[in-house]
Amino acid sequence: MNSFSVYFVTAMRPASRHWVIAPLAAVALLVLAACNGTAVVTLTATASTDTFLAYRVALVSVELQTSNGNSTTKALPASTTVDLVKLVNLSEVLGATAVAQANYTTAIITVDYGSAEIVYDNGTEHGLALTAVGTSGQALGQVTLTLTLGPANDLSVSTNKLSRLALDFKLAASNVVSTSSGTVTVTPLIVASASPTDSKDVRIRGPLVSADTANTRYTVGVTPFDFPTGETGQLNISPSDVTTYEINGTAWTGTTGLTALAGLSSNAMTVTLGTMTSSSSTSTATTTYGTTTTSTTTDVTYTATQVLAGSSVQSSSLDRVSGIVSARSGNTLTVEDATLLGIDGTNTFMSGTATVKVGASTLVTVLGQGSTGNNTIAQISVGSLIYAFGTATTPSSGNVTLDASAGHVQLDKTSASGLVTVVGSGSLDLDLTSLGGRSVNAFDFVGTGSSSSAPASASSYVVSTGALDLTNSTVGVPVAVAGLATSFGAAPPDFTASALLDPSTISAELVVDYGSGTTAPFATYDTSEIDLTRTNTSIGTRHLIQVGAESINIADMSSDPLIVPSTTVSTLVFSIGHTASGTVENFITYDAFITELTSELNGSVLVTGVTALGQYTSSSFAFAATSITVVLDN
Repeated sequence: MNSFSVYFVTAMRPASRHWVIAPLAAVALLVLAACNGTAVVTLTATASTDTFLAYRVALVSVELQTSNGNSTTKALPASTTVDLVKLVNLSEVLGATAVAQANYTTAIITVDYGSAEIVYDNGTEHGLALTAVGTSGQALGQVTLTLTLGPANDLSVSTNKLSRLALDFKLAASNVVSTSSGTVTVTPLIVASASPTDSKDVRIRGPLVSADTANTRYTVGVTPFDFPTGETGQLNISPSDVTTYEINGTAWTGTTGLTALAGLSSNAMTVTLGTMTSSSSTSTATTTYGTTTTSTTTDVTYTATQVLAGSSVQSSSLDRVSGIVSARSGNTLTVEDATLLGIDGTNTFMSGTATVKVGASTLVTVLGQGSTGNNTIAQISVGSLIYAFGTATTPSSGNVTLDASAGHVQLDKTSASGLVTVVGSGSLDLDLTSLGGRSVNAFDFVGTGSSSSAPASASSYVVSTGALDLTNSTVGVPVAVAGLATSFGAAPPDFTASALLDPSTISAELVVDYGSGTTAPFATYDTSEIDLTRTNTSIGTRHLIQVGAESINIADMSSDPLIVPSTTVSTLVFSIGHTASGTVENFITYDAFITELTSELNGSVLVTGVTALGQYTSSSFAFAATSITVVLDN
């Protein structure tokens, strides 16, 4: 086994991409493999401009294939359910599979929509349940995608080394919502890269195998998501002296946390959050016969920031309800569209109103705090992201009630997004559009204010920003913040931000549909830029650039948007999807992407959609893309 040096970073579960992180100390990730290498496969999702409250599908299989097709390895041993909404702000390790030393150039993924649960945020209390259909309106079942890795992007697995394949389910490119018919037309598009596609936190979930305090490491199995599934390999993780822990409701930091972890029985469930990076090196050697050989070695580093274990993840005696608090009355919390994790491990999306009862004996912890604080139920307010442990009952109405009055509530960081209306000294007022990732229309702020007559207001939501940089947070611009809602009955301020994104850092998304398709979506496209024609008569229902709370109608722009490859971010991926064949070609260089796109747009192939992710500058109409997807009808 080999250790890989990394830097420990302070991190959070971000509400959007590009939150700032800072290096602190060194830790290591070890891989458990014999003479083979290990392929670590991660899955994330890129949000759509159409916000989903739930997007649950069955992930049937993930297979890796070598270039000659002679070797195929399963990275996911059994089918499992995944809620892609939960993966918008992080990546999840699907498996750590021992594989033969080789270059893997293809990933084959099967997704099953037969029992899909998809709920769209239409601004109402419970959202709109959608039926998934294909492009011809047919019911969807299993869909298999073949993802190819382009030049310089194959998954190189070396003996006793760990390599990562990053998968990203593009929700915008995959779905077109029709609220009038209650359907979502799905053409799944997943991109793949042997290089990281983003800087999101990476989550490793699985049962504790052992903890070694003498060597400062612990071993976990990998069981992805919060659904019952078989183990998909094991990883050794070496935390640092500033890693935070919450174990059975008690907070720790550093070595004392690892000692507490070692006191748990094996098979106690754990969740580790951190960041994962990849690197590669090429070496050339000359044999005694004068032959020159070149080999590439890939290595992965992981930065563990937060560890949850035992009943802080999953209890054998208490159910768990998680979600965003939409209202509070006394000691009764309302959570719309919650997730219920039962004692038996069943995971259920509760499409309706969940009620959580708390009391003076409720244990309250703040994730990432790292020490036992004087936390109380007063800290739980409207907009809080909670994980509540208690006893659940489900009456005939189907709306679950969780009694956590003698249980436990975890508070996690959440997000708020809106347009700036007032810039103060260390504060912003926002015209709030979303809280915790959902429409603000679902929230009732009664009781949040220190005065009963002055609760928090969505049109003037006061955010304490402290020492955060407000240079680009001017009146009228979109801003997204992450942090904690103010204690119930103590606002204003209504929210305390620990991180802030302004127009220069918010990840913008460009989405254009073309109905049945067009042969000419671009005025020009070359190795410098793509000029997306805003006047194309085939443009469909979606044609916008979303920058946080600001939505820009491309058809109303005075000039075409110019999509250029980002020069400031290294995590780039450019993809061409083929609807009929179910193939997705992936490239990590813009030039290779354009070369292939030029050969495929032959005048008869139709483009049905274009999406991009990156930074948008309105003054120049330039969209600096870290990701571009072009969907073709063939």
